[in-house]
Amino acid sequence: MGMVVTLFLAVATMVIVYAWLGQGGPVSGLILFGILLLGVIIKRASSASSSS
Repeated sequence: MGMVVTLFLAVATMVIVYAWLGQGGPVSGLILFGILLLGVIIKRASSASSSS
């Protein structure tokens, strides 16, 4: 469930950066993948700490 929330946050941020700030597709894509990567890191860190 956490990854779905991260995906929607990443897509929303990408659309805001693309439309409101006027940045192009590559910049928006980098922001999308950066937020997704951050979500994965948080999910892995929380699962690693709960299993120990």
